[in-house]
Amino acid sequence: MKRACNRSCNCYNKDMAENSSISPVISDPFSKDSYQVFKELLSQRVGAKRLAHSINVAKVARRLAKAYGADPDKARIAGILHDWDKGLSNEEVRDRALELGVQVDPMVITDMPWLLHGPTAAAALAREYPHLGADVFQAISRHTSGAADMSPLDCIIYIADIIEPNRTFGDMEGIERLRSLVGEVPLEELYFHAFKYTLEFLISTDRVLYPATIETWNILMRTYGHIAKLNIDIWDVPALD
Repeated sequence: MKRACNRSCNCYNKDMAENSSISPVISDPFSKDSYQVFKELLSQRVGAKRLAHSINVAKVARRLAKAYGADPDKARIAGILHDWDKGLSNEEVRDRALELGVQVDPMVITDMPWLLHGPTAAAALAREYPHLGADVFQAISRHTSGAADMSPLDCIIYIADIIEPNRTFGDMEGIERLRSLVGEVPLEELYFHAFKYTLEFLISTDRVLYPATIETWNILMRTYGHIAKLNIDIWDVPALD
């Protein structure tokens, strides 16, 4: 097993040292005061651009929760925390996953370490702030790869990460379409469109696909495939004969 990196260790030490400042989190983990505490802690872990992104994800997650009948305060906390480990390099997040005993496909460790920051953040936060609850940790863990059986909170964080207003990369036309669907389609259907957007982006940029991503897509298509087909112009489909 690889030796845990100094940076990861420092993250743990910092987490422990700052426990004295999280009394609002303990008394009311989803309050505005708790949000401010976590935002300040996050600012010590990531750069300014990543912090701004996380703040925007928290705001969008709160709005999505209100639109779809979920807990807006819980969504805001999950949003501000979703990139808790994003400041780590590929090698550091691999070491962090090993130290935390995160259970993921070995292929993710070796070939797709950029997917690890969700699971490692969830595991680390569960260790330090267990009162946030399993649903928050699951939403954080799943925001990098999605799943077929997403909870409403899982969907909200996954979607908010894509459509937050300062998103400046990817297919902007596709992102604008996702934004336009908020409140117009059910949350699970919106997640399907978001997952499809992500899959198309990965393929268009020649990325290696996580096998579970293909499995998730196939499962989602059994439920939402008729919606996908409605968006295909038959005149753009080449004839088979």
